[in-house]
Amino acid sequence: MESSSAALPLDALPHPPGRLPILGDVASVDRHRPTQHELKLAQGGLGPIFQRKLLGTQLIIVTGGRLAAQCNDETSWGRVLLGPLAKIRPVAPHGMFTASSKDPLWGQARRILTPGFTQAAMRTYHDAMASVADDLVTEWASAGGAGVAVHSAMTRATLEVIARAGFGRDLRLFDPVGQGSDSHRFVRELGRTLQWASESTNDLPIIGDVRAALRAPGVRRDIASLQCYVDELIADRQHENTSDATDLLGLMLTATDPETGERLPADNIRDQTLTFLIAGHETTAALLEVALYHLAQNLDYQDRVRAEMPAQTTDLGYDDVVKMRFARQFLNECLRLWPPAPGYFRIARTDQNLGGYRIPAGRAVFVLALAAQRDSDVWGPGAADFDPDRFDSAALRAFPDRFFQPWGTGPRSCIGRAFALHEATLMLGRLVHAFDLATTSTAPLTLRERGTLRPDPFELTARGRSVATTRG
Repeated sequence: MESSSAALPLDALPHPPGRLPILGDVASVDRHRPTQHELKLAQGGLGPIFQRKLLGTQLIIVTGGRLAAQCNDETSWGRVLLGPLAKIRPVAPHGMFTASSKDPLWGQARRILTPGFTQAAMRTYHDAMASVADDLVTEWASAGGAGVAVHSAMTRATLEVIARAGFGRDLRLFDPVGQGSDSHRFVRELGRTLQWASESTNDLPIIGDVRAALRAPGVRRDIASLQCYVDELIADRQHENTSDATDLLGLMLTATDPETGERLPADNIRDQTLTFLIAGHETTAALLEVALYHLAQNLDYQDRVRAEMPAQTTDLGYDDVVKMRFARQFLNECLRLWPPAPGYFRIARTDQNLGGYRIPAGRAVFVLALAAQRDSDVWGPGAADFDPDRFDSAALRAFPDRFFQPWGTGPRSCIGRAFALHEATLMLGRLVHAFDLATTSTAPLTLRERGTLRPDPFELTARGRSVATTRG
């Protein structure tokens, strides 16, 4: 690495055209699709590193794959909580993804919960995940080949998976007469909170302050209601006195930290439960929606997923899901092009030379994974194309410098990665086994941003296939 003393100052970084005195780069702000706009700026020639200023506040954006990888070096860079995650912090102040790295509770929670994400634990969760897939197939079959609302279905399915597998609770989100239930209200309040977190992070100065003040009472009510819902869920579990439970909630209520011998405080159990409900459903729902869109666009992909499944059955066992190699490649390609978490902040531990620019110690940069994972310098000239076969083990050897970090980086990376991939693979397998999927529109995939990248609501047609229902 070049010496930081030989690097250019931050003010020398390229910036979007149209910068105004005092106001800065207001013309380059898109509060509804901020990271997608930054992707376009990078592809328009500003990358692999550039700056954006608003009223003197400078954001450094890293879009090149090699520079992004440099920022992941834990000896020189660390995690910092900024952006939408910081806005979500009032919902779960000491959750594993929202707590400060100096907060001992995040490490204590991670150590206590790590056994809940082993292969043995995944086996115990499988049947609960499969029960949700069954409910989803039943609901889509009842549509009789008419259009199905993918966004609503994936929201409910992923929340149910977390609740049934992780907390031993059926939220009844597939109950057709339960639209006014507390669980459905929770879904609506959670959606509003995530939307607020994203838009307020990227709001314009002054105008954003006024907008934030007007929305504050409603935001506080939603957060209080979300917390109350989870408190009741935890209280119900405690009243059952299931002290031998080994699911996620059982671990939080009964297990001790192997380092300190302490249990999680009651308020932290709420924070961790909310963290799993928010992060565990939103990111997986986003992944599944992108995957279903691409499956519906290409019948060959549906056939290839079906070909990996046991013949004459709808009963996918744990080992069956693990063996679905192409489905995993397919999901990885969805994560590469449209990572649900489009980026993350990193902070320099010491002065750094990043792409020829001096990043002082204590300065944060935003790693735009959405751009770095499409960088043709590390993924080849076809980096913008959707191609699941690029994740074949032989093909990957052609990309030794590839950048692929959809789960974050370092000790604070996503603890639920194996859970999410198993869930998503199982869901896709069950859906393509039961249905021929097709689009109801020729419109391209468009994504909204509310802390995550998630497709705008769209419909698919799911026409039932003639399949056996028991193992032959």
